Amino acid sequence: MNIVIAGAGGVGYHLAKQLSEEKKNISVIEKDIDKATFAHENLDCLVVHGEATDLKVLKEAGCDKADMFIAVTNSDEVNMISCLIVAQNFDIPKKIVRLRNAHYTRYFTLKNIGIDYVINPEIEAAKSIVNTVNFGASSDVILFGIDIQMRGLYIDSKSPFKDKSIAEIKQTLKKNFIISGIKRENGEFIIPAGSTRVMENDYIYVTAKQDTINEVVEYTGKSSIKIKNIAIFGANNIGIMAAKGLMGNRRNIKIIDKDYERCKKVASQIKKATVIHGEANDAELFEEEGIGNFDVAITTTENEEINLLSALYAKNIGTKRAIALLDKPNYIMMAKKLNVDAVISPKLTTVNSILRFIRKGKILGVYSIFSGDAEALELVVSKDSKISNKAIKDLKLPKGCLIVAVERNSENIIPDGNFIVKENDKIVIFTKKEHIPAVEKII
Repeated sequence: MNIVIAGAGGVGYHLAKQLSEEKKNISVIEKDIDKATFAHENLDCLVVHGEATDLKVLKEAGCDKADMFIAVTNSDEVNMISCLIVAQNFDIPKKIVRLRNAHYTRYFTLKNIGIDYVINPEIEAAKSIVNTVNFGASSDVILFGIDIQMRGLYIDSKSPFKDKSIAEIKQTLKKNFIISGIKRENGEFIIPAGSTRVMENDYIYVTAKQDTINEVVEYTGKSSIKIKNIAIFGANNIGIMAAKGLMGNRRNIKIIDKDYERCKKVASQIKKATVIHGEANDAELFEEEGIGNFDVAITTTENEEINLLSALYAKNIGTKRAIALLDKPNYIMMAKKLNVDAVISPKLTTVNSILRFIRKGKILGVYSIFSGDAEALELVVSKDSKISNKAIKDLKLPKGCLIVAVERNSENIIPDGNFIVKENDKIVIFTKKEHIPAVEKII
């Protein structure tokens, strides 16, 4: 597959890296010379320095033979215009555009200007926040289309999982769950076997039915809580959409923002929330508003440093749960080590949505894990699939692949090696990124 990506920022770079490592032919267009140079030095793909709206640059990037065009520059207008130029000058079957301003979708019939799929990172991030809160805000949450979910857990010095093998953990809990993946402190990523030992500072993903996973999370020291009082720092689009999504169930929501005019506007839009003018890094405001007594603090400002600091401070003064909006990999790892309960990355939620579109067909969902080191693929087993009518232990899956969940006739199953995969099963495969091409061939 030949793919042209316009934009080598966070999303574009991450997409190019992941797709090129899957042996797809990738070209990247970037107008910023520093970003273009960095991409050229660190990616195994063609990097073209220039404007994505320049027909000559588009030709140089290989649009004349591309199967897909993805516009993810920092400008909505550039993304739309480049897609329009591509639609009128090249025969590219699929065109994806990132738009931050949702109003554009009201002004245009996007198909008419050549856009096949639109991704809004703010909407995706807000959805993730709402899902995380609705499932207790005790950890990162990945929801599949079946009643099975995956949650991330940090292993600190007090964790009962520390220094135990996977087999020992399962024997102790006697619950039906799978530890799908482990990220070591040194950056190593592991698809574990029964003998794999969980270490301090590991970050693990656990897959199970919701009731079981709640018990596993509680066993690690995070008791289940009913979330009623919610503080949201940042009245930007993500904060507002999250607030609207969390309304109901007699919840008390406070929205705090440093921009007075924005506060007035939001107060008129969301009547049921309390809107407060103040800084997210103001310790006195935390005390005055009683944030330490809240069930969850959600930090969604445009400043990642403030998001991390405010989430940590909220936990320090007694807030039961904290969720931070972060994109920088080092901040994400710091947050997980420093007791922030969940991290939402707009960049990764955007990448997941784009990957879902790229792989659609047999594959229903794609979830990028550990900054792209692994993916969870949700798919339906077809009649001619090479894994149909075989026991999992007999499948020729690459080492580093794991079938972690199955739905059959509305029954949700955490399978073992003897489980026989059948046609029309909906399954979730957890795999290292380097094995994705091999997985795609056999499913």
